[in-house]
Amino acid sequence: MTRQSPERAVHLAVLAYLRAVLFGNPVIHHSPNELGLSGPAAARQVAKHKHLGMTSGFPDLVAFTFHGPLFFEVKADGNYPTPIQKALHADLERLNYRCAVVRSVDDVRAALARWGIPTRETMPEGEMVP
Repeated sequence: MTRQSPERAVHLAVLAYLRAVLFGNPVIHHSPNELGLSGPAAARQVAKHKHLGMTSGFPDLVAFTFHGPLFFEVKADGNYPTPIQKALHADLERLNYRCAVVRSVDDVRAALARWGIPTRETMPEGEMVP
C-alpha cells in the first residue's frame, strides 16, 4: 500500500466534492505543474512545458461551470501559496475570475457560498441551467 501525501488527500476530496455538488456536468481540470523529477531532467521538462504554455503558479483545479471558471489552489494544513502562486491568483482576480486557496471540502463549500454558486447541497431541488 502506498502512502499518499496530505495535499493529495485534500486534492482528491475536493475533486470528488466538486464533481458531486456542481450543477451542469462541469468540466473540471487539474493543472499538473509538479513534475516529480529533480536535477537536469526536471529542468528540461520545466523548460519544455513553459515553452508549450505552462504558467508557473497556476491553481491546481479549475472547474468550468455555467457561472464561469472557478479556480482552486489546494493546500494541506500548514502549507501556504508561494509568492508566484499569490501573484497569479491576484492576476486571475484582477481579471474578474474567482480563485480560492482551499485546505478542505469545508473551505470549498465556503468559497462557493461566498461566490454565490448554487450546489446540490444549497439547492436540492435543482438549478435551471442553459
